[in-house]
Amino acid sequence: MKRSFFFILMSVIAMALFSQSIAKPTAELTQFQIKAISLRDVTFQFELTVSNPYPLGLSFSGMTLDFSVEGSKVFSAANQGGFSVPAKGKKSNQFTVQLAYEDIYKLVKNYSEKEWLNTVINGKLTIPLPKVPGVPADISFNYKLEKKIPAIKPEVAITGFTVTPPTAAEVSAALVKAGKKADPDKARGAIADVLAGKKPAAPVIDPAELDLPLKVSFTIQIRNDARGPINFNALNYELFINGESLVVGESSSISQKGQEVLITVANTFSTKRLTASVKRLFTDKKGSFRVKGSTSIKLPDEISSKPIPLGFDEKGAFTLK
Repeated sequence: MKRSFFFILMSVIAMALFSQSIAKPTAELTQFQIKAISLRDVTFQFELTVSNPYPLGLSFSGMTLDFSVEGSKVFSAANQGGFSVPAKGKKSNQFTVQLAYEDIYKLVKNYSEKEWLNTVINGKLTIPLPKVPGVPADISFNYKLEKKIPAIKPEVAITGFTVTPPTAAEVSAALVKAGKKADPDKARGAIADVLAGKKPAAPVIDPAELDLPLKVSFTIQIRNDARGPINFNALNYELFINGESLVVGESSSISQKGQEVLITVANTFSTKRLTASVKRLFTDKKGSFRVKGSTSIKLPDEISSKPIPLGFDEKGAFTLK
């Protein structure tokens, strides 16, 4: 009985298709935009909307997307944004795809001279249709999208890293707060020795036993070896030294020097963060850094009418003077 009903149902669908009394499925890209940019990649966001006229649900694995930049094919992504659409229903699905800058500048000639990169995305969606005699196995849709993206080839550095030793009064207050008995001047000298990379002459107290704020200043230098704009007014940041988080904050002290963005940071961190790994920075006069940043940039209106999030997570090495 069930098999007979299924055969009848499939026959009805087939006859409807032949007579064009019901529409075929439709698939539209109802949204396409740059969702976010980092110093290493661009994230595109798509929204696919599919209408299903059939009394049976439709499922598909997603789109195939071919990315070309300045005429060179850079990247292909398969099975993007697949979902199921209920019988006689309509459904939308958002998905994102990342395009890596490294893949682009390996292929695009004269990349360092580029300001904007014309990006073409050719997409294809294939939806399997119900298995009914006389009905095609699937239906396909083709799309062509274009968007300009800024040309970015970054170098990130930490420069001018300086920690100011505390005053005797600040040390005295921290000792009282911690309930420690020590000579403030000798304790200050011991902390100053640690920050100078020296072994304290008189190890009065371990600085990590105090909650004493230390002033730190440095510059985050972002250099773009291409010509794309990286302009912003403020930056949220987190700096890690030798694998350990040191300071978190926001800076609006930003200047532009050619293709360099210089973010000046003035912050404080507790002496409790003077762990063995952080102390090694001062003794070795060098160390590793990781800097995370988030902000937003405004691109021309024809690219995006709203500011686009810009984030980065960069690592490197630096030295102390």
